[in-house]
Amino acid sequence: MPPPPALAAALGTALLVLLLASESAHNCVSRHGPPHSKSPAFAACVQNLPDQCSPNPCNKEGTQVCQDLMGNFYCQCRAGWGGRLCDRDVNECSQQNGGCNQICLNKPGSFHCACYSGYALTVDSRTCQDVDECADGRACGEARCSNLPGSYACLCDEGYAFSPQEKTCQDVDECAEGRCEQACVNSPGGYTCHCDGRGGLKLSPDMNTCEDILPCVPFNVAKSVKSLYLGRMFSGTPVIRLRFKRLQPTRLLAEFDFRTFDPEGVLFFAGGHQDSAWIVLGLRAGRLELQLRYGGVGRVTSSGPVINHGTWQTISVEELDRNLVIKVNKDAVMKIAVAGDLFQLDRGLYHLNLTVGGIPFKEKDLVQPINPRLDGCMRSWNWLSGEDTTIQETVKANSKMQCFSVTERGSFYPGTGFAFYSLDYTRTSAAVGTEAAWEIEVVAWIRPATDTGVLLALVGGDRVVALSVALVDYHSTKKLKKQLVVLAVEGVTLALMEIKVCDGQEHRVAVSVQKGEATLEVDGTRGQSEVSAAGLQESLAVLERHLQGSVLTFVGGLPDVPVTSAPVTAFYRGCMTLEVNQQTLDLDEAAYKHSDITSHSCPPVEQASP
Repeated sequence: MPPPPALAAALGTALLVLLLASESAHNCVSRHGPPHSKSPAFAACVQNLPDQCSPNPCNKEGTQVCQDLMGNFYCQCRAGWGGRLCDRDVNECSQQNGGCNQICLNKPGSFHCACYSGYALTVDSRTCQDVDECADGRACGEARCSNLPGSYACLCDEGYAFSPQEKTCQDVDECAEGRCEQACVNSPGGYTCHCDGRGGLKLSPDMNTCEDILPCVPFNVAKSVKSLYLGRMFSGTPVIRLRFKRLQPTRLLAEFDFRTFDPEGVLFFAGGHQDSAWIVLGLRAGRLELQLRYGGVGRVTSSGPVINHGTWQTISVEELDRNLVIKVNKDAVMKIAVAGDLFQLDRGLYHLNLTVGGIPFKEKDLVQPINPRLDGCMRSWNWLSGEDTTIQETVKANSKMQCFSVTERGSFYPGTGFAFYSLDYTRTSAAVGTEAAWEIEVVAWIRPATDTGVLLALVGGDRVVALSVALVDYHSTKKLKKQLVVLAVEGVTLALMEIKVCDGQEHRVAVSVQKGEATLEVDGTRGQSEVSAAGLQESLAVLERHLQGSVLTFVGGLPDVPVTSAPVTAFYRGCMTLEVNQQTLDLDEAAYKHSDITSHSCPPVEQASP
């Protein structure tokens, strides 16, 4: 069994002393006599040996004391030193990292513990603990400070980045990073991508790229080749012009089936020029009206049932014994005495002009002005014994001259155009004296075919979209795909409300905007505000400035405006009836309407096959 370490060390030291003493004594032994014979002056020799520690042979820095061993010496080392002369540094870090928790640093004759950045030594000078940099409120300046093991992080809201120099959160310009496929608008803490809505594009689910706007509700837009659509020309000019020439005097006979929801417009004109004999058969307030002029004298007669209920009626007009007889479903509703013939003799021939869906002169020159535009449908027509077969061939070859096979009440927006009006939203209220007040109240009954499109918008000078109400399929700030109605002033969304766009049902969208407030409702449920109270007032002030100038009211879409000027720029597709400030908008009364928009009829939603 080996001796204990302390005992072994003591034995080693004793042995070393004996060896050194033996060497010194050897110097006093005679080297010329018999082996190991003593010099006569051995004792004196040993006593007169010089002090081996003077001069000190030991390393001064590493030696605690030098011991003279009578002819030799012994260097007693300080802690951390070794070697015969105590000149060898002991590396304490080589054994169990010197007992240090993290970093051990050796140095001549000693060592010390250290910590990584973000840590500090505890009182035992060996253990490291984390430093909470966030305890110093200045570490991150305006940013949020989050302590981490051995470090810390300065955090900013999404869309912002920390600037170490200014110690502030600065907006990230995502548009500079090219995140959007088309147009991009940077905003504090975020950004929005925009797609060419007028070109039929909307944002994809990734909210950065674009995709086609596709119908989510199919409408039955099938057309009948045997029908003639009277509302094709918004200008009010006729859709058909016929000229008859006869060798003998001839009486007018016109018969056709007719269907409409439109309360007013012209069915047909027959006669000569403006100052000769003529008649105009039209609708006013849903009833047939006959205007006629004979010998410079004009008359207006209206009678019969309301016929703008959307079902087919058979209507006939016949000259008979100096009378004009008008029948609805074979029942005479008007019989008017006339003083002349509609066919006029000119150069040996009897002439008659006949125009369908309009008149050959200005409506102001009628006996009683009427809006000639008529969203109606005609079939099985018979003009003067059927001498009009070319009309049928023309209609058959042009789908825009054909009617929807089935229609319902409403206006149909095909997703390719808009209409606009010049409306005034200011009013003078007795309660505010001479100060001009303003109010925008919109109620839209919609049956959409797509989830994206402009319902109504006010556009001011320089093509600025002052206000818009639109369908959109995403929440811009939350980057979330969701079917919504949005109310916006310029590019700022004031309110939004979720809507089930693709259920094929009719929905009621109500908007009220006036000084101090803006509300949006869908099917009676109020939407949520998207701006602060201060932000709302700022936007309403912007809108008020626009209303003090000239604005146009667009329905179903926008003109060619920048794609970033509103949350939505796409055309609306589907059925819609609009009421603005308690007045129903009649598309026949618009300042302009795209010819593909039907003003008073809408095809039904296709029924899924069983």
